[in-house]
This record gives sequence, structure tokens and C-alpha cells, in this order.
Amino acid sequence: MKLRGLVPTRSEAVAVASSAALFAIAFPPFELLLPAFICLVPLGVHVARLADRQGTAREAARAGLWFTLLGYGCNIYWIAVALSLFTKLAFAGYAAALVWLAPFGALAVAVLFTARRHTGWPMAILLPLTWVSFELTLNYLSDLSFPWLPLGLSLSPWPVLAQMADLSGVRGLSFWIAATNGLAVDAWLLARGVPAGERLRPVALRGGMALLLAAAVAGYGMWRMRTIELTPLARVTVVQPNIPEEDKLRAQDKDKYLGIAGRVTRAELARTRSDLVVWPETAVPDFLSRHPHWADSLRATVGSSGVPILFGFLDFSFPTRDRLEYYNAAALTDARGNLSGQQPYRKAFLVPIVERVPFVNPAWFARFNYFGSFGRGVDPVPFTLPFGKVGVLICYESTFPQLSRRYRRDGVELLVNVTNDAWFGRSTAPYQHFAHLPIRAIENRLPIARSANTGISAYIDPLGRVHGASPLQVEGAWTHTVERAGIPTLYSRLGDWVSWLSAAILVAILALAVARTRGERRAKASP
Repeated sequence: MKLRGLVPTRSEAVAVASSAALFAIAFPPFELLLPAFICLVPLGVHVARLADRQGTAREAARAGLWFTLLGYGCNIYWIAVALSLFTKLAFAGYAAALVWLAPFGALAVAVLFTARRHTGWPMAILLPLTWVSFELTLNYLSDLSFPWLPLGLSLSPWPVLAQMADLSGVRGLSFWIAATNGLAVDAWLLARGVPAGERLRPVALRGGMALLLAAAVAGYGMWRMRTIELTPLARVTVVQPNIPEEDKLRAQDKDKYLGIAGRVTRAELARTRSDLVVWPETAVPDFLSRHPHWADSLRATVGSSGVPILFGFLDFSFPTRDRLEYYNAAALTDARGNLSGQQPYRKAFLVPIVERVPFVNPAWFARFNYFGSFGRGVDPVPFTLPFGKVGVLICYESTFPQLSRRYRRDGVELLVNVTNDAWFGRSTAPYQHFAHLPIRAIENRLPIARSANTGISAYIDPLGRVHGASPLQVEGAWTHTVERAGIPTLYSRLGDWVSWLSAAILVAILALAVARTRGERRAKASP
């Protein structure tokens, strides 16, 4: 596509800008329910008209390209803020992320166009099939996966509407939202294509279908929230030391981090009972072997309380005699504050660029201080405590549904999310990041305790309800009575079946389209 071909037409620009603007406010911290359910309507109407009026797939791809650039660009601007702590090329990193995402958005919209052109099916069917397949693709891009903004994430503040995730995962919620968008697209197209006096019927019919879908989802949600019984599991203390990222990057201040976390922890344990203390990601900000006195700090923090601490730290191994590999990891102390002897958890899903530069030898970045060359953990093993197994999600890992599901299938009773969102500042990123956890809790009916360096720290119950969410950039510790549901879910057993089924149907549609096109060409070529 030539540069001139990237310039949208006026009608295309209006459609794309409208959808992108609604997409930009569909997610936390904006707790607005409506935008997600209409954000794809302008784009969908434009694509359907292209398909029905002999437009081209290239035009559709261009609309998808600009929607992705604008919609995602407004939502993930914080990448430039976060990377600015590491490099002067922060804005270039932000731009690179958008350049990476845009072709996938373009491809998704081109597929939507092709499916509409060759089937003529309603957008209420084609739009959700295409959108959840797009989300599935972003979830499985190896080192460059980016499952940050599924449409279903917009329901995080509305747990009664998100309960269906225990059947379908977040992708099922996205399917419902996209289908509602599709119904609105169909209503708009049909209303514009009939005389004024006959427009009420197609609009009312599709509006009624959207309301019936919403009523079914809400009814299921109310039933689940009313009938699932929660029983006490343990008391868990989450600690928020509130150390700015600029301070964490200064090597000479590392000793004081444990001092702050220890002081806050001891004060909380002096006033209440707890079964587990959780410190955030890299609360212990270096290798323990380099700082033997840090082990004394851990023992002093536990003291006579007998409460183990789960904490983030830097771990390492020597794959070969002369090569050090280091990991973003979590470890557990015993009731005396000594390392428990259980295998540390090493982060498996690494943040692209910041933790690991994709598809290159990490040794190339060895001279940088913990940037771009982290090792990847494999085969996560839960920690075992007296009240049950605990699975750890470090930072960005909370956005990957498959890891939480794996823990659930391994018999985990509690998920713990340890993170350091200090580098996001007061942007929208901490709220977007946190929003994934209520969905993860519902998908597997597991409680989640979250310790974030600068916030948001909280407890999320198996119904996706948030308890005690802390403000940003506040020091503190909070103890929650964690409850369990103790029931299996369809999602835990089957995983992303909605996405895979949608992708299979789309592939079949495209295969039939190709076969039909070839057949028509052969028919025209024959005498």
C-alpha cells in the first residue's frame, strides 16, 4: 500500500475517529458502560457498506489500521511515560508498539470485510467472530503478545455483568459486547435502507435482541452471585511500600526498601492476625546472595508473628559455567523468616522490550542493568502453605488468562498478584492493569490478593468484587479475609473455546470465499 493509499476518505475518517474515541473511554479508569457496546458501530457500518457496495479489502484494511492506531494509541499512551525511565527513545518505543499492533487490526477488519462480502451474513454474527479472533491472535504472539485491552475488560467494574466469564472467559464477554455492536450496525443499515415509515421495525427487532442478550447475561450474573457460597480460606496481608520508580533505580538506596516494607508489615501484624504477608514485585530489589544482611531483615520482619512472607526479588541461575541468567521472581519465607526451601516462581510472561527484547539473544543486552535480557521461567509450580496452594502472577502476567487457568487446574486455592506499577505514574495504566484481576477471579472462581508497590493493592473475591482497593502512591498494609468458592468452572476445563471456535468458523468462511472466487474465475475462463 502506497503512502497516498493510507490517507482515509472523509467518511472513513469520521467512522474511524468515532469508533476510536469511544474505544478510548471504554476501559478503566472510565467506568462508563455504554461506550464498549457502541464503539465498533461506526467502523462496522463503514465496513459493511464497503462490502455491500463493491468496495475493496484494501479500503477496509486501511480503516482497521487507523482504528488501531487511534484507539490503541489513546489507551496505551502510558508506554511512552513508562519507558522514559529507561531510555530517551521512549516515544519511539510507544510508536513501535502501535506500528506492531496496527497490521493486526488492519487484517482483522479486512477479514470482516471479506466475510461480509462473500456471505452477506449479519454483522451481529460476523463482528463478534472477527473481534474475538483478533483478541485471540494478540494473546498468542509469543514474545510480542499484547492481550491488554479485550473488550470484555470494560465489564470489570460491573461484576454482575461479568459472571459469564466462568463459562467462556473474557473472550465470551468480548463476544457479547461485539455482538451487541453488530446488532446496532445491522439496525442502522436496515433503517437507512427502507422508507421512513418502515424504519421502526428493524430497529426495534434488533434493539429487542440486544436487550434480551443483556437480560440473559445479567440474569445469569445475578443468579451466580446469589447462589455461589463463599467460605473463609485465610487472612492475607498485602503491603504497599510506595517507593517511586526513580528511587528504585538508584543502587545506593536499595537497603531502605526492605526497611520500609518491614516497618509497614510489623505495624500491621502488631494489630491483626494474618496467615500470609505479600510484598510487591522486586520488593527485594537485587540478588539475595549479594546482600546477606537482607536475610536478617526478613527474619526481623517475621519476628515472633510466625507469618510467612511472599515477596518479589531477582533470582538467577547459571545455564552454563560462564553465563548468568537472571529472572524476575517471587519467593516464600517460612514462619521464622528464612527462605522456605520451596522453588521460587520465575516470571514466564515477560514485558516486551523492557524485560526481554523479542526474538534476539538476551546476551546482547547484558551490559544494561536489568533491561531487555531477563530469563523466562518455565513450568510454574505453586507455593504450598497450610491453607492451600498459592499461585503467583507477576505484574503483566495477570493479563494472560491461560496462566491463571493453569493454576486453577493445578489445584491452587489463591492467586497472588505482585506488581510494581510505579513506572506508570498516575496515568490510566494502573487502572487498566488492575481491571484484569476481577475477570481472572470470575473465570476460575479463585480469590486474588494483590500487592502493588505504589497501588492499586486490594483483595478480589471469586465473584469479581473488589475489596479495600488502595489509593495510588500511598504507603500502607491491609489485611483481608480471603474467601474461596470451591467450585469448578467451564472456562477452567475448556479454556478459550469461544475464541477458538470463532477462529475456526472464520477460517471456514475464508476458505469457502477463496473456493468460490476460484470457481467463478474458472467459469469465466471456460469457453
